[in-house]
Amino acid sequence: MILIIVGVFCFSIYRYLQLFYFKEASKKVNEKLIEEVIKETDSSKEGKETSEFVIDFQKLKEINKDVVGWIYIPKTKINYPIVQREDNWYYLNHDIYQKYNILGSIYMNAYNQNDFSDENTILFGHNNHQDHLMFTDLKEVYDGLLGEELFIYIYTETETYIYQVYSVYLADPSDEAPLNIKTNFFEKTERKFLYEASNFKKTLTLSTCYKDSSQRIIVHASRSV
Repeated sequence: MILIIVGVFCFSIYRYLQLFYFKEASKKVNEKLIEEVIKETDSSKEGKETSEFVIDFQKLKEINKDVVGWIYIPKTKINYPIVQREDNWYYLNHDIYQKYNILGSIYMNAYNQNDFSDENTILFGHNNHQDHLMFTDLKEVYDGLLGEELFIYIYTETETYIYQVYSVYLADPSDEAPLNIKTNFFEKTERKFLYEASNFKKTLTLSTCYKDSSQRIIVHASRSV
């Protein structure tokens, strides 16, 4: 019994140290990346929550040819490159440098067009429930802590797209409706958002786990005409 208790204790310590290592590695990777590839304009330096970024996509592509864009959400710590591969598994546990990390990357659904031209473009990211890493801050969207007017900025090599959040709710992992590429608008929401639906086209869907893998947070945003 004592050996079992000691074994469980040692395993718990190992898991804690492992998670701590990967969290610190993820933080350093993104901090370094932001310094290398983002140039802020005068208005962004003044603290304005705008899309006034210049992304060096040439350098990003040299780091990883799978890069298809960059996501930035004001009022959150979500400020990451977006990658895409031919499967939806690899970037669950690999960072932008393609090194193993259980926090993974922000990645686009493998079945989407990489130019954000689908009716519904889907992005996935982990929720580590602390440290504001990856898509952890989507919980603040779900909890209604970021207000009723929220924008998402997507940068690509040729365009900057502005999406406005209109829906957030919890979904069962077996529910594929929110991840249907052909769907472009959802009225289901558990929070109220300010928007003008007549100005909308093209949906952007963000998906992450809630408290555990039994539910996921779904955020829908739409691009202005």
